[in-house]
Amino acid sequence: MAGLATIIAAWAGIRGVDAWRAEIVGRRKAELAEDVLAQFYRARDVLIWARLPDRPPGSAPQGEDRDRRHQSHASPIERLTQESALFSELQASRYRFMAYFGESSSHPFEEMRAIHGEVMSSAESLIRDPDQLASDTERDRWEDAIGWVDDADDVLARRLAETIAAVEHICRPLIADQHYHRRRTMDA
Repeated sequence: MAGLATIIAAWAGIRGVDAWRAEIVGRRKAELAEDVLAQFYRARDVLIWARLPDRPPGSAPQGEDRDRRHQSHASPIERLTQESALFSELQASRYRFMAYFGESSSHPFEEMRAIHGEVMSSAESLIRDPDQLASDTERDRWEDAIGWVDDADDVLARRLAETIAAVEHICRPLIADQHYHRRRTMDA
């Protein structure tokens, strides 16, 4: 009889440890999801701010105002550089996120990095072409990337919104579930 009691106690202990471990992992996973989602929201807001034209709407800098045009093209680079720590933190979170949510969860991180890179490289290309020697198509693409585009035609803004939706799709259910369990525990 004592042997049976020992076996039952050991089994109960193992089950308790397993439940505790699952709860801890679930909590850590939810905290990571919450942190990463907040980082994505901040990165989205920074990219929106960086792409705001440094000029009145509808008034492209004219050829004779070369310094003003240069400043308008450099503005996204300056703004994104001010917030470079955020984008570094976001990319650093990527591997922990992949460890919990799988490799396929890295797509929003890759897309955010691609959007950031496109804004930076487009601004750099515009700066390197002060005499406007590039084709109109290429300059239009660069200007669209730095935000000099009508909202209806803003492909980059749509990609950014889709990226946020993708990370929300991964994180929201887990965050909501964790909040539900916290409330249930507090009510008990």
